[in-house]
Amino acid sequence: MSRASALLSLQQIDDRIAALSSEITTVEASLRGDPELDRLRKAEAAAQEEHRTLGTAARLAELDAASLQSRIRELDRRLYGGTVRNPAELMEMQRELEVMRAKLSTAEDDALERMEQVDQSQASLQSASALVSARESQRADAMEPMRARLESLTAERDVLNAERDAVRADTDPADLSLYARIAAHRRPAVTGLAGDFCAGCHMPVSNEERRAVRTGTGLTQCANCDRILAP
Repeated sequence: MSRASALLSLQQIDDRIAALSSEITTVEASLRGDPELDRLRKAEAAAQEEHRTLGTAARLAELDAASLQSRIRELDRRLYGGTVRNPAELMEMQRELEVMRAKLSTAEDDALERMEQVDQSQASLQSASALVSARESQRADAMEPMRARLESLTAERDVLNAERDAVRADTDPADLSLYARIAAHRRPAVTGLAGDFCAGCHMPVSNEERRAVRTGTGLTQCANCDRILAP
């Protein structure tokens, strides 16, 4: 294998390792958490809080109506029980009774409306909880394949890292240094010929340079882009 071919092989391994590492990062992130599940859980928590708040308001409205009903029963008892005989006091009680009945009507309407809101919030909460359960089930089904995929990707990367180490061990340190320098600012660092042109920058390559590339004598770099030319 020529020196340029060795560097080309190293580049191909490096590129594959980079792609594997990127996919591994993505899979690991998916295993750690699920943004959509987090969003659904937040929505469920918000629905629970709304249901709790509306339930509390509905109970208070019912208590208010119950208190008015109790006061009305007391006024009725006193008004028609014969214990109060003063006409002025009886008229005052009658007026209060009318006011209490008007308030009770409003309070009962309010309590009914709030109970309807509680029922609606209960339906919303059940829907939100169902979405969370469905997403959790979907995630549970996907976890094992993701773990298997992560194991496969990691194993492949380990093999390639070993191959990379072997290629580097057989490659001249000066060639590795040149490859690293070019790769730091140009990708790919090693390229081939496209006819009479550099496949990297598409500029013409001289006859002498093309001959050197094809015979594999030493390392030949493109005079225009500095890339290493491989046969």
